[in-house]
Amino acid sequence: MTKRMMVALAVAASAAVVQPSGTTGTVTVAAAGQYQRGTGGGWADRMIEQAFQDALRRSPDEFELRRYRVRVHEDHWNADDIRNDLRDRRDYQSHNDRTTRDRGSYDVDRTIRTAYQDILGRTPDPEGLRDYRRKMVDEGWTERQLRDALRRSDEHRTNPSASADRIINRAYQDILGRAPDASGLSSYRNQITNHGWDEHDVRDALMNSPEYRQKGSGAMTQDKAREIVRRAYLSVLGREPDPASEPFVQRVLRDHWTEREVARELRNSDEYRNRQ
Repeated sequence: MTKRMMVALAVAASAAVVQPSGTTGTVTVAAAGQYQRGTGGGWADRMIEQAFQDALRRSPDEFELRRYRVRVHEDHWNADDIRNDLRDRRDYQSHNDRTTRDRGSYDVDRTIRTAYQDILGRTPDPEGLRDYRRKMVDEGWTERQLRDALRRSDEHRTNPSASADRIINRAYQDILGRAPDASGLSSYRNQITNHGWDEHDVRDALMNSPEYRQKGSGAMTQDKAREIVRRAYLSVLGREPDPASEPFVQRVLRDHWTEREVARELRNSDEYRNRQ
């Protein structure tokens, strides 16, 4: 084999591919193929599929696959992270599946109006409001199904970036108290239109951003840090924290850890694994 042929093979074996986030990195051809469902599924897609079956009793659609591929490959999520995210998301819960306490405060019409404003930029017409109310109340549609139906409409397809910008602007105002900069607007618009992100994902990313942490760090107290840790213990381990939780309190205070980061660490504990 000539030196030129050897170089060509080496280049092919370490070809640069575009990651789901849009950044470029050097990945082996075999690993790159695992990003695509059509090449045997890939370990990440199989894990996402199983998590959806466990949590929702259905398969993910293509937008959902894109979103969770990013979480798996860039944020190192495992199947438990995906399952917990699905179970915690309000937009995946149907009106009929909510607890009695939640049902009392759940306003179907308000959910429909909000979805219309986010996706179509207008209030629902009487016929649309009536039709989607019936689907959510009588057929148990989730907020996710409602939003997906609006995204598939001809009205939305004419300008999909407009709904993305509305979602991003509202999230920035609510969480950071400002309008998005050009870079942030472009980045999150790309995540929404190309990687299946929705408002939940944008808000989650902003709440884990350095800007948000720095903004809230001055107001963080020992009591607030303990409450963050307590919520993580209750959601992951189903119990109150014990004295061994003190290092987590310090991480919240010193390193601005969020509840999500505490919960992720708890899911790596022996106690959590033994409960499975």
